[in-house]
Amino acid sequence: MANEENLIPFNERTESEQRQIAQKGGIASGAARRRKRSMKEAADYYLSLPETDRRRVNALLRDEVDNEDIDNQMSVVMGITEAAKRGDARAAGVLLKMLGEETVQEDPAADALEAARKLLGGVDSAID
Repeated sequence: MANEENLIPFNERTESEQRQIAQKGGIASGAARRRKRSMKEAADYYLSLPETDRRRVNALLRDEVDNEDIDNQMSVVMGITEAAKRGDARAAGVLLKMLGEETVQEDPAADALEAARKLLGGVDSAID
């Protein structure tokens, strides 16, 4: 390639050039860390906002969720739970991980469905 001859290996650069490159890398790393933190804060903020879809609100109220607990986060949990009830192994795995009951298993999909069956209190028809 034409540009490879223009590249200078890091160990062949002067100490001041190495320091300058390392400083730029540190600045970029800090910016990435701040961006990641701000994305987490934005997600946390959005999930704490009240649910605005009336159908979802009514479904949560039918499930006897307190009105003050109905927010986007509860709506997401409801969606994951509904998917797990329908037999979605990934959703069951996510639900178990949220509950802190995930362990290393040989067949995670089958084990997640079995654990979901236990959590759902024997509602086998919803999973099968």
